[in-house]
Amino acid sequence: MDLDISYSGMEQKFYELTQEVVSAEGYLLYDMEYIKGSKTLRVYIMNKETKTAVIEDCVSVDRAFSEPMEALDWIPDDIVLEVSSPGMFRKIKTREHLELSISERILVQLSKKFGDLFPGEKLDKKTANAKKIICVLNSFGDDFIDVTLDSDFDLKLNLNDINKIALEPEV
Repeated sequence: MDLDISYSGMEQKFYELTQEVVSAEGYLLYDMEYIKGSKTLRVYIMNKETKTAVIEDCVSVDRAFSEPMEALDWIPDDIVLEVSSPGMFRKIKTREHLELSISERILVQLSKKFGDLFPGEKLDKKTANAKKIICVLNSFGDDFIDVTLDSDFDLKLNLNDINKIALEPEV
């Protein structure tokens, strides 16, 4: 899993504009995606204190985009802007996302079966065959995440063995 997201071309321009607008409104830009085919710019924002966004936050950021959207020549006339919260089960795609998720429950989708990653461990059959695990994120490094599984089993997972991570709050 690569935690370094890079943009280029039009996407880079949108990222810089989005970062500027969202920050000026006092929010954190959690994620952004520009979908060329549909000319859709999706912006996911977060209140730094609450780690979420309510409708009023989204409306505020949406309105703040009005002036730059009209003034900048490089922005397509028929662009669709969507501003929202990253959601309860938000994807964790960057180191900043990991930092925001310390001590939170996460769902980790592995590239291999859990038992294949830890062959020396005595695991029940269900756990050994699992490719998805729910755990608590304790910390992370350059190439690993440190998690607690079942509240008593600490382990390090190599980022190369992970396909996807998302928050998994208890609901």
